[in-house]
Amino acid sequence: MRRRLPSLQRRLFLDAVLPCALAALALVAALTFQVAHNQAERHDTQMELRIEHLASALAGGVIASPQPILDDAIRDDLLYIELHQADGRHWASGVTPTGTAVGTFRRELPSADGTMLALHVDVDLMPLRKAQTVTCLLGALCGIGVVLLTWLANGSLRRHLVLPLERVRTVLDDRMHERPPSTTVPVETEEFAQIRHTLAKLADRWKPRSAPASNGELDMQDTAELTRQTQGANRAKSRFIALVNHHFRQPLQALQLFTASLHPGFDTEQEQTISQMRHSIGSMTRLLDALLEISRLDAGVVGVKPVEFSAAELFLHDRTMLSEEAARRGVVLVWRGSHHRLHGDADLAATLLLHLASNAIANAPEGRVLIAARRRGNAIRIEVRDNGPGIAPDQQQNIFEEFVQLPATESQRRDGYGLGLAIGDRVARLLGTRIGLRSEPGYGSVFWFDLPQSPVAERRRTPRGVPGPTIWRHAG
Repeated sequence: MRRRLPSLQRRLFLDAVLPCALAALALVAALTFQVAHNQAERHDTQMELRIEHLASALAGGVIASPQPILDDAIRDDLLYIELHQADGRHWASGVTPTGTAVGTFRRELPSADGTMLALHVDVDLMPLRKAQTVTCLLGALCGIGVVLLTWLANGSLRRHLVLPLERVRTVLDDRMHERPPSTTVPVETEEFAQIRHTLAKLADRWKPRSAPASNGELDMQDTAELTRQTQGANRAKSRFIALVNHHFRQPLQALQLFTASLHPGFDTEQEQTISQMRHSIGSMTRLLDALLEISRLDAGVVGVKPVEFSAAELFLHDRTMLSEEAARRGVVLVWRGSHHRLHGDADLAATLLLHLASNAIANAPEGRVLIAARRRGNAIRIEVRDNGPGIAPDQQQNIFEEFVQLPATESQRRDGYGLGLAIGDRVARLLGTRIGLRSEPGYGSVFWFDLPQSPVAERRRTPRGVPGPTIWRHAG
C-alpha cells in the first residue's frame, strides 16, 4: 500500500510546487501550439507566393500553349497543376495525388484575350506535417521534463524539510515522554543540523531523574508535589512581604521623621551630615519600595481592574512628580495626544508610564523627553521617547532584568538601582501587553506599550464636559 504524504508535504506540494508545474505545462503547451501555427502560416504564405508567380506568368500575355509554364512550375511540393479556359480547353501537369496530406489552392485569373482562366493546384503537406510533428515531440519532451522536475522537487521537499521536521518532532516527543532518543538520523540541511545540535544540548541538560514505575501514578504525584511547592512559595513570599513591610518600613519612616526634626543650625558640617542621612534614608526607602513592588507582582497579589479612561487622565496622574524630576535634571518634558480614550487598569498603566518616563528622564540629562499617545489599529500606543545616549542591540534585553544598569561615564552617572524597567516589565504583563523598545547608540531610545482603545459605546456614555470616573489615587 502506498504511503500517504504527510500533511505538511502535501500542503507544500499543493500550494507551491503544483501551481508552478501547471503553469510551466501550460506555457509549454501554448508555445508548442504557437510554433506549429506559425509553421502552417509560413507554409501557406510560401504557397500563395508561388501560385501568384505562376498566375502572373500565365496572364502575362498571349501564349500559344501554357503547358511549358505548368511543367516548369512543378516542384517537389507542387504535386499537380491544372488550368481550365472558358472554352472548355484545359492543361495539366504532374501526378494526381492520392494521399491525405494534400492541400488544394484554387484561383481565377484573366487571360490576355479577356477570358477567365481557372487555376487548380494540389500541394504536398507532408513536409509541413513532419515539421509540426517534430515541434509537438519537442513540446512533449519539455512537458515530461516539467513533470520530472515536479517529482524531484517533491522528493527534495521531503528530504530537506519534512524528514528533518519529523526528526525534531521525534526528539521532542522522546524528551517529553522521557524515552531514549532514536538512532535514525535523516539527511538534513545545515539549519536543521543546528536545530538537532541545540536539541541534543537541551536533552543533555534535561535528563530524566528516575525511571517511572507507574506513569499515571508518578504524573499525579509530580503534579501534586509541584502544586504544593508553588502554593508554599506563594505563602512564603506573602509572609516575606508582610514581614518586610512591618520590620523595615516602620523604622525607615521613623528615621525620616527624626531627621526631619533635626536642625543643624549654622554648623556646615552638621548640615552636610544630616543631608547625607536624609539622602541615604530616601535611597533605602526607594529601594525597599521597589523590592516590595517586585515581590507583590511576582506573588500574584495585584489585581487588575479594567476601566475606561483618557490619555489626559493618564498623563495627569504623575505629571507633577515627573515635571519636578525633569526640571531638576534640566530635561524638557513634552506631552502629546491626550485626547485618546483607553481601556484597562488605570493605576497599573500609570505605574508603567511612571517607570518608563522616569527612566527616560534619568537617561537624557539636559535633553528632551516626549510622552505621546498614538493610534495603532484598534489600540492606543503610549510612547516615551528620549534623545539620550541610546542602547546597544546586545544590551536591549538585559535592561529588563533586576539590578541591571548600562555602563555610564562619570558625567552620565545615574541614581537608582536598575529596578524600574524590571517592575515595568511585570506591570506590562499584568496589563496584557509588553514593553517595546527601539534604540540605537547615539540616537536616543523609544519605549512603548499598547492599551486597547475604549469601545465606542462606552465613550458615548460620558457626555462632553462631564469628568470621567474617579479612578486615581493621586494626581501629581
